Amino acid sequence: MGLLALITVPDLEQYPLPADVNLADPIVQVLIDSASAEVVDAAGSPIVSTRSTVALLAGRARLLRLPGLPVTEIHSVTVAGQPVVDWKQAAGGLYRPSGWGEDGAEIVTVDYTHGLPALPADIKDMVCRMVISGLLNASEGADGFALDNGRLSSVAIDDYKESYATGDTVDAITEMSLPQRTRERLAKRFGNYGAKVVGSL
Repeated sequence: MGLLALITVPDLEQYPLPADVNLADPIVQVLIDSASAEVVDAAGSPIVSTRSTVALLAGRARLLRLPGLPVTEIHSVTVAGQPVVDWKQAAGGLYRPSGWGEDGAEIVTVDYTHGLPALPADIKDMVCRMVISGLLNASEGADGFALDNGRLSSVAIDDYKESYATGDTVDAITEMSLPQRTRERLAKRFGNYGAKVVGSL
């Protein structure tokens, strides 16, 4: 199981897979790690409970929001390397009556525990479906690994035609790519306010 993997092979065994899908194939773990990384990146945090250290640029606001909801325990808070104790844990962050960034913008380093005790069922299902989709495409051989770099933009019925939007504004995507609306929903759900957890224990 990879470091950030959100699911395991036994999770995939709960789904009705075609007989020719081999869950012992090394590509399975590659896809699990890839799908997990995409979901964690969108959420901005590991999702499942972990202890992390994050350095945030704080302005004069009284509430300093932390990524990786829910926040369950604050271990330490420092500003410019100096311990700060005049704060209270508030909804999704740290409240300080005098505000943060008293001398202008400053870096606040927070050591805290955050995340859910277990992966929510809907996220587990989403990651499993991403992996299964990748496995099914991989079973098609080389054609199954082609990047989709265009979106269907029009269809004509008589003398059947399809047109795809392509170019610099269209991302090359795979089964591991989440739609923007899903990424935004995950970011909001787990407190990704533009800051992301970059190191966890």
